[in-house]
Amino acid sequence: MFTQYMNSFWKAVLSIFSPENLILWWGKFITIIIILVVAKIALSVINKLIEKSLTPLKKSKNYQKRISRANTLIPLLQSISKYVIYFISGVMVLRELGVDTTAIIASAGVVGLAIGFGAQSLVKDVLSGAFLLFEGIISVGDSVNIGEHSGTVEVIGLRNIHLRKFSGELRVIPFGEVASFGNFNKEFMRAIVEVGVAYEQDVEKGMKTLEEIANKWAEENKDIVLEPPIVQGVLSLGFSEVTLRVAIKVKPMTHWGAERELKKRIKDTFDKEGIEIPFPRQVVYLRREKK
Repeated sequence: MFTQYMNSFWKAVLSIFSPENLILWWGKFITIIIILVVAKIALSVINKLIEKSLTPLKKSKNYQKRISRANTLIPLLQSISKYVIYFISGVMVLRELGVDTTAIIASAGVVGLAIGFGAQSLVKDVLSGAFLLFEGIISVGDSVNIGEHSGTVEVIGLRNIHLRKFSGELRVIPFGEVASFGNFNKEFMRAIVEVGVAYEQDVEKGMKTLEEIANKWAEENKDIVLEPPIVQGVLSLGFSEVTLRVAIKVKPMTHWGAERELKKRIKDTFDKEGIEIPFPRQVVYLRREKK
């Protein structure tokens, strides 16, 4: 019995390594190598075409806006094309090895449907991200505020955003959780500075001084100022101060620096002009009890 099994085994081995089968498998091996090489070349060509077609010329109109959008879409489209080419080349390799790929392709739709029901949050993330990207309201490099997190968008993937906070912390936020957000890179921002003056001070003098400070700063920074400064008058009456406010419309991402410089100038000028910026205080009345 053992001898019969051994004979059958050796016959099978010899049939596999027969000249005809060796030529057949060698041909399949060469074909698989060609498929993988062609897939690699196709992926490289597609990636270059995507990059070339989406990258704007430096002298083109709205270059900064278009390059920001290109930096967002290029990695995403390249990633999608990579998965598509990998899938097609994988199916071709399996078919070359004699695997029935028709059943695999047919079952892919069923498996995808099952995954869709079982991973609804994943589908939600992908669809939400697609709408955000093609509406062009967020791009790589934008400074945004998402919920309680603020930072710079470093990567936009298929289903999440990589947000780098000022502290250096990297937050990965799924698109499905981006119910609302603020973007500091769109069209314009306003540098807004609120300052309190004491009730004993002349409010008109304080407003005029604020206007002079803001106008002088705007004159020195014409390259980022979009509209003349506006002193909006008395904003509120607090416990110990009258709050005044000045606002200047500036280019995106310049308002933080503008606010810091304005606050410094306001403090220095108010000190010179003798305009008091009050601190919280209370008036205490002492009453003597009659004996």
